[in-house]
Amino acid sequence: MRLPKAIFLGCLLLGSLTWAQVPVQKEMVDRIVDHLMCTCGCPHLIGQCGDECGVAPQLIHEISDLVSQGKTEEEVYSEFEAKYGLAVLAVPRAEGFNMLLWILPFLGVLGGAVVVFVVFNRLKPSDPDHEDQRESAGIDKEYRQLIDKEIGK
Repeated sequence: MRLPKAIFLGCLLLGSLTWAQVPVQKEMVDRIVDHLMCTCGCPHLIGQCGDECGVAPQLIHEISDLVSQGKTEEEVYSEFEAKYGLAVLAVPRAEGFNMLLWILPFLGVLGGAVVVFVVFNRLKPSDPDHEDQRESAGIDKEYRQLIDKEIGK
């Protein structure tokens, strides 16, 4: 009598473990579809592609099959990359030449800030009483005295 109860409880336990994996797989599929681009030609992620798209449901089904086979997220990404190319990845991998895609925007902003800083420092008015600048303005001393007299210096 104890053996059938143990077998029943064991089957119940195994059934509950496989049932608990379904939401985990669904969450993994949802994460994956939010990191892959749809291959129908639209600029949307697979998870955000509209109802009129016939490709997105097929891709979601393909991802679900891969996850149910026990593949990890990275393995699914690698398989999709091999099948559809780099364009299917919503975020490029930070390796090799793609590293430039991560670095160049920051370098561009930094370079732009340096250029703006240099230009503003050069445009900043300097001391107007500096004699070198007064002489370099090309105004004779006689006219300079007249200007100073008019200004009230």
